[in-house]
Amino acid sequence: MVRQRIAISAIVGAVACISLLVFPPGCKQVPDTTLNNTGNGTAEFDAPGMAEDAENAFNETPRTLERVRISASMYAKALNVEEARSYKHLWKAARTAAWLAEYSPDDVERERLARDGLTYANTALKKNAEGQEALFYHAVLAGFLGDLDNSYGLDAVDKIEESMNKLIEQDYDIARGGPWRVYGTLQIRAPGPPVSIGSLRNGKKNLEKALEKGPDWPENHLYLAEAEFLWATDKDKPEFAQQAQDRLDKWLLNDDAKAPAGYDFEFEHWQQLARELLNAQG
Repeated sequence: MVRQRIAISAIVGAVACISLLVFPPGCKQVPDTTLNNTGNGTAEFDAPGMAEDAENAFNETPRTLERVRISASMYAKALNVEEARSYKHLWKAARTAAWLAEYSPDDVERERLARDGLTYANTALKKNAEGQEALFYHAVLAGFLGDLDNSYGLDAVDKIEESMNKLIEQDYDIARGGPWRVYGTLQIRAPGPPVSIGSLRNGKKNLEKALEKGPDWPENHLYLAEAEFLWATDKDKPEFAQQAQDRLDKWLLNDDAKAPAGYDFEFEHWQQLARELLNAQG
């Protein structure tokens, strides 16, 4: 069965997940922790330079778990020093954490990175409350935490809805249609009112908008295909199921489907999700 996911792809194509079908009675608030305001002041190393090196390690493609883990480790050390805590370094550290929270095979590591990333994003938003990148990654990381600990699920959904609506109203495009993709996938998977915010019609519209923003991005086709399969069943329109299958074949599964330049690691992951989606159709 296809894993319950909210597509929160960042520039690297990361996708965060959250379980939406069962909300536990004891719900927690997504942590609002920030880095210690005092920091260490100074250090015997160039902390801002190390943060730049961490960004370079993340940007090197094709990405690997090992290299992005190095990026995360460098950010963790550099951001112990107040001097390195610029808005740019903080949101990019959150981005690295989000990537690892998606792709690590170890749930313990995933949760640790989700919490670390939220701390970076919270600190970035403290420096710039209107920071769009930090707002996006804060919602992404809330989604990861909601997946790993369902007691955060309700608040994570609220955070995602609020943040993505704000970014969509600003027509702010990050991650090739990311805000529309995140919100749309949440809508097609969440229960409908009054339980949650689910809406197949609105979710499909948002995923179509994501495709307008990034027409050649395979991940947009992946999640729109999921909406089309659901639409085919819900509306008894089998032509949409065929459209979804054709979409997956063209962009992800046939021999001519290629990864975007530098995204080989992520593309293999999307291909696996596409196969799972097809298998789930029976």
